[in-house]
Amino acid sequence: MRYFMSIIPPADLKSEDIPQGLMDAMGPWMEKTLGDGSLISTGGLKPTPEGKRLVGNTGEIVVTDGPYSEAKEVIGGYAVFEAADLAAATALASEFMQLHIDNGLKTVVLELREIAGGANY
Repeated sequence: MRYFMSIIPPADLKSEDIPQGLMDAMGPWMEKTLGDGSLISTGGLKPTPEGKRLVGNTGEIVVTDGPYSEAKEVIGGYAVFEAADLAAATALASEFMQLHIDNGLKTVVLELREIAGGANY
């Protein structure tokens, strides 16, 4: 089964504030999990000022430039895992979160959800 993990950093975190130790620790972890097939894809996202939000509230598409002041939590990155079940995916997500904690980024939220079908199987 595939699982999608959203990475939600502190709202005030800037990319230049990400500890170098975290970046150094990520390389071996990604190599290991890509190698064993449990990590399918991962990446960081550009800041909201460089994005667009499309809303269809009225039956018409409204496009808004970022940043999005109404957003309290913004996804900073993602990962897609292949795991036998939610417990195994949670273990992978916990390893990923522990890398952050061990390397100085103690305030981060991960949201993990099973992907329900789609074109990625």
